[in-house]
Amino acid sequence: MGNTFQDLLSEKKGEILEKWEDSILSGYAPDAFHIFKKQKDQFANPIGHKVRTGLAELYEVLCESSNKEVLTPDLQELIKLRVVQKASPADAVSFVFKLKDIVRRELTKKRITESYQEWVAFDARVDAAALVIFDMFMISKEQLYKVRINEFEHGRHILTDGSICPSALVRRNEQNAEAGGVCP
Repeated sequence: MGNTFQDLLSEKKGEILEKWEDSILSGYAPDAFHIFKKQKDQFANPIGHKVRTGLAELYEVLCESSNKEVLTPDLQELIKLRVVQKASPADAVSFVFKLKDIVRRELTKKRITESYQEWVAFDARVDAAALVIFDMFMISKEQLYKVRINEFEHGRHILTDGSICPSALVRRNEQNAEAGGVCP
């Protein structure tokens, strides 16, 4: 049994991944949580499978000291899943930050705490601030889109200022010509 941080990550991989998976799946309804946990078939349970494989790949990348590509195929699929579930940007990526808390608890159990506690506390504050800033950025972006929509709705744009679109104008002219009417 090792005493270094790297040894702990290898030794406790199964437990850490299980807790990390639970932290994500607990965001679903209790019935769904149990289905996602128990059903291992990727076709019968695509959400549970994507979570399980995406986290395992990311954990492997994070445990290596090399500069390996973080966006692995299964992780990309997990992120796409979070996008279509219409989660807020912070909720969609917060699962990454949950790993640090799980690992910190495991380190504390193993009494690997020399100055690590202070680093984690600071790091958690930075991460929380980053999530708030990211949400703020997205809210600002949404407000910008609302301003643009408001411009369309109030006739400040050619498509919504009461004008007829060109194809509708052509159809109306053709109908008038067929009926023997005069074009406007």
